[in-house]
Amino acid sequence: MGMEIINNYSNYAIQDMKNLQYPKQGLAAYVRELAKLAPSLDVKAGSTFSSSRGGRTLTLSHGILNKMRHDPQTEKDMKDMIKGVEFITKFMDGIYKASGKTLVFSNSFIDGEGKYRCFSRVVDSRSLAMSGKLRQARKQNAQKLIDKSREKTMKKRKGLQKKSVAKRSVTRSGVDIRL
Repeated sequence: MGMEIINNYSNYAIQDMKNLQYPKQGLAAYVRELAKLAPSLDVKAGSTFSSSRGGRTLTLSHGILNKMRHDPQTEKDMKDMIKGVEFITKFMDGIYKASGKTLVFSNSFIDGEGKYRCFSRVVDSRSLAMSGKLRQARKQNAQKLIDKSREKTMKKRKGLQKKSVAKRSVTRSGVDIRL
């Protein structure tokens, strides 16, 4: 009869380390819980801004997540900040819509010290349409100016030609007389 010995110590050690690091629950579950505070944002865990170029994202650094899980006051403060990020994102979106602009994407980040940073890309659709109209109006105005300057040039040229013809006739008559 043979016996097989399996070492499960490493599996238990890894599980204990996870429990020490994240005693309440796993990181993914904790981030999903935090995402409920900001339903209009895509909440992620990461080390820097999201590289997403569409939608609205909030990335929480691993450092702040660890602080939140071990310090109830930090957790309360950061949950309030996440709710604030949700509010300010909706508020700014309303301002953009009222001013005729469109939010392409907004990426927010809370670093390990709890500092909030955000960058967005906004397109002004009215100015794009208006700039086309303005461009057309400028083109028409420029064409009018060109036409006016051509007319003036033609008038000057005709005037100079008349003077030139008159001078030639005077000179010819003068030359004829002298000869």
